[in-house]
Amino acid sequence: MKKIGLMGGTFNPIHNINLIIGQIACEKFKLDQVWFMPCKQPPHKTEGDLVSEEDRKRMVQLAIDPYKHFSCSDFEFHLPGKSYTSRTLEALTETCSDCQFYFIMGGDSLRDFDKWHKPEKIAKLCHILACGRQGEDLKKLCQKWKDKYGARIDYFTIPESQISSSQIRKDLGDGLLPIGQVDDRVLTYIRMHGLYGTKPLVFDNDHATKKLYQMLSSSLRPKRYIHTLGVATTAASLAMAHGHSVQEAELSGLLHDCAKYLTNQEQINECIRLGVDLTSFEMENPALIHGKLGAVYARDRYGVDNPAILSAISYHTTGKANMTRLEKIVYIADYIEPNRTMETYPHSLVEVRAASFMDLDQAMIMILENTFDYLQKNNRPIDPLSRECYEFYKTRR
Repeated sequence: MKKIGLMGGTFNPIHNINLIIGQIACEKFKLDQVWFMPCKQPPHKTEGDLVSEEDRKRMVQLAIDPYKHFSCSDFEFHLPGKSYTSRTLEALTETCSDCQFYFIMGGDSLRDFDKWHKPEKIAKLCHILACGRQGEDLKKLCQKWKDKYGARIDYFTIPESQISSSQIRKDLGDGLLPIGQVDDRVLTYIRMHGLYGTKPLVFDNDHATKKLYQMLSSSLRPKRYIHTLGVATTAASLAMAHGHSVQEAELSGLLHDCAKYLTNQEQINECIRLGVDLTSFEMENPALIHGKLGAVYARDRYGVDNPAILSAISYHTTGKANMTRLEKIVYIADYIEPNRTMETYPHSLVEVRAASFMDLDQAMIMILENTFDYLQKNNRPIDPLSRECYEFYKTRR
């Protein structure tokens, strides 16, 4: 049986003490994994300044990324109604029959255990690991619940700390940065999204520093960030092969998906707020919107004022007729970057990659034919700009 520690909570936002608790529990009780599980809606709290499920999940993912035994679970997001530990454990034990669960709770929660929803069921379904502050004696309290509910309980302590999510939210709202209290990438994410009353973070336009990479790694999901690095590297290589500015191509590749961290509805809302014109086709197919929005973010948040780069970002998904060399480079790099492994038809990925370094126009035709084939097989519509792009290059050939 796998020994799985469960760390529940709103994580609004997740902070360094949460990570310390998970790490100590994992080591002391030899857990195979610790699942950080943001709750959907806690029964004892009103929504208030609770940010979205997606934001809380992303912050947890960023915070736990360096810890190999930690993982993020959105299991509770998919359960109906408010989040009750008893219901969650019941659903988990049915779903994960090969796991033994260790529920990690704080000393305050242990004191109020009698008031929880069906504490007898919690005691039956898991082993409780109670976490107390240094100097806090939980021994008698643990024995009380062992006697009353037959609970399996162990306890451990962590160093004294004043860090709390509520204080972090208050500080952020007052313009104070909780340096050292939350992971740096979590703090960057909060500022980039303007959460908890912060002003959206703007890049200082020094593209030679690591800050650009830090901002992107803090906003994009891990797989998206790896894809972004692949596109930037591939775009730079294509630029060298075809005599274009390597710096322009690399920067375009780095920022091509800079708005991709938002959900489809969030992207629509942002376009409305910023006055970005969307076609009816884009409104019906919002997966295409991130190019246009990304160009605006590249200008306003990352200080890019080069219209060639902004246009390459804007059209990297759809393409268009008579594209510039840079626009073609970014469009192609997005398709052929080394992390892509999909099967393609009628042209294999190997063939497209080889053609890309010889003839950009031919590579455009091959990618568009593959894209049309994929969309038609999946009964999905083709963007009018992509059709115009294909007709332009097919005719010119």
